Amino acid sequence: MEKIKYTVKIKRYNPETSNRFWQDYEVEVEDSLTVLELLMYIKDKMDESLTFRAFCRSAICGSCAMIINGRAGLACKIQAKDKIKNGIIKIEPLNHLPVIKDLVVDQDPAFNKLKKIKPYLEPDAKKVPDNLKCESLVSPEEFAKYDKQTDCILCMACYGQCNALEGEAAYLGPFQLTKAYRFIMDSRDGMDVEERIKLLEDAGIFDCVQCQMCLAACPKGLKPAEDILDLRRIAKDVGEDTVATRRARFWFEGVFETGQIDKWHLPEVALANEEGKKITQELADEFRSRGIPEDEFAPKPFENIKDYQKFIKKLEKEL
Repeated sequence: MEKIKYTVKIKRYNPETSNRFWQDYEVEVEDSLTVLELLMYIKDKMDESLTFRAFCRSAICGSCAMIINGRAGLACKIQAKDKIKNGIIKIEPLNHLPVIKDLVVDQDPAFNKLKKIKPYLEPDAKKVPDNLKCESLVSPEEFAKYDKQTDCILCMACYGQCNALEGEAAYLGPFQLTKAYRFIMDSRDGMDVEERIKLLEDAGIFDCVQCQMCLAACPKGLKPAEDILDLRRIAKDVGEDTVATRRARFWFEGVFETGQIDKWHLPEVALANEEGKKITQELADEFRSRGIPEDEFAPKPFENIKDYQKFIKKLEKEL
């Protein structure tokens, strides 16, 4: 088996000294190693103090999620040789979570967010038997609505790659919202959809920036960003005056009038509370700090806006 030489740069953290630093390891190892096997080699042969999580080695438990060359993934699933760039592999702990030691992060903050969405079925007496003598059956058609979402292994790779969390730490996160979608789509659930959606409106379905990085990070091929879009559609349909309906109405009216989204006033109109006003004011302050004139805060109509509006009206009639 062929051996290759390269440098492994690992971002380390010593909790006793609060020291964060990069440490280099020069290795010559088989070209068949996964990143996890590479880390185990370093720990066994070079530095027994190196700390990381691992268990199944089969992309099932989700324990070994980390950042490898800037991208989140499972160390047990990724071939080390595929990540070598200019003779170097960089390995870091997941983003957005407190580091306990080296590559081990504290997952409690993310799991605490998961609890907010009530990730369990509220039994409906009409759908779920109150005894153990018979099963609660789900048709294949009903199960297909959330089958893929049940594959989530809670590895938090999507969470560690999420761009929305860079600017909004209170945002729930991708896997939490995929779990929320899974329970909303379960025909056995007795909780009102409107009640479940309210939990999400308060903590994030409109904070997602649709960067699609969660799709790239998921080792199981889940698509949290698409689940979030579906949750937004559901939110729009379940109430007459909600964050979703106000947001959708303002978005459409703005695009119709100018051809663009008025992102400045959107938080104030959608949230309809003091927090929304505060965000709009903060945006105005940011615009001023960049030297943007106040008459340019809100978008102006496109040059051919009349033709665009005629096209939209035509589409509305056809639909």
